[in-house]
Amino acid sequence: MSIGPITQGADFNFFQKVTVSSATFGTQSDVVFNFKGRASFTFSNEGSGVIEYSFNGTNLHGDMTPGTASAALSFDNRQGFAVWFRLKSGASSIVRVEAWASV
Repeated sequence: MSIGPITQGADFNFFQKVTVSSATFGTQSDVVFNFKGRASFTFSNEGSGVIEYSFNGTNLHGDMTPGTASAALSFDNRQGFAVWFRLKSGASSIVRVEAWASV
């Protein structure tokens, strides 16, 4: 389920919870960040399943495992990009996505 592009808004912030239930990366990204400037963002796995993520929809770039340091990730100083999520194991999980632009 793609939530569409995230563009620079009046307050330059974004918040969304994405439900991840598929074991494969979709044909469309789950989140698209399209800020005009650089942005910082966080992913937090709020469920019990292990979530994997990709920045190109093909290659695995990391995972978010509950109960470990990787359950919550932070990335800084990024320009426009997309993210795909898939469920590695466990039940459907929710990924909390937050972003803010530095303009």
